[in-house]
Amino acid sequence: MEVSTMDPKKELIIKFNHIILIQGFTRFSMVDLAKMANISRAKLYIYFKNKDEIVAAVVERHLRFTQKYPVPSQAQADNLLPTMLNAWLLMGSTTTLFEQELQQTYPQLARRLNQAITKYFADVQQYYQQAQTANLIIDTVSTEYLMFQNKLNIRGILQQVQLGELTLEQGEHYLKESSTFQLQAMFVAPVPQPTPEVLALEKTIINEYYDTYSLTN
Repeated sequence: MEVSTMDPKKELIIKFNHIILIQGFTRFSMVDLAKMANISRAKLYIYFKNKDEIVAAVVERHLRFTQKYPVPSQAQADNLLPTMLNAWLLMGSTTTLFEQELQQTYPQLARRLNQAITKYFADVQQYYQQAQTANLIIDTVSTEYLMFQNKLNIRGILQQVQLGELTLEQGEHYLKESSTFQLQAMFVAPVPQPTPEVLALEKTIINEYYDTYSLTN
């Protein structure tokens, strides 16, 4: 049997990340959240004093992603695919419910998160512009539209899953097909064979998808 070596608090943060993206957090007490995370209330209080700390930890997880995977300063063929996939992962990493409740309840946290994500996507758009100049991606449409289309496809599929219009399996299939379609549409040259790094990133995206959207009622 494989034994997890991840820090227990980090595991809880990841679990709560998935829970509150789909279920929200404003209507739940610490007792409710403990039940949803399938742990005792006593164990929950070992790691978090209150709900404020849980939400702050979830926001911090998003902020760490933008710091751990910065957009490269120069667009090159070998960093194009992972950069795009990281951007798409971030596009699908929040939900309207989470964003609205965060803004209403913790406006300072919402502002920090929004600033970080806005800065990240501004960097991605600049990266796309460099990629167009280097003839790596198409330049027949604006980078603003490319970013818009990327987000529309990803968030649109995820929202349909959350609403129950698509099953989990259909959502996975459409996410993969959307990725294939967007890459083929954007790349000037044929899409390269994925490296082990890219394959691991694709697996992470699907795992995050299932861990989050399997909680949809």
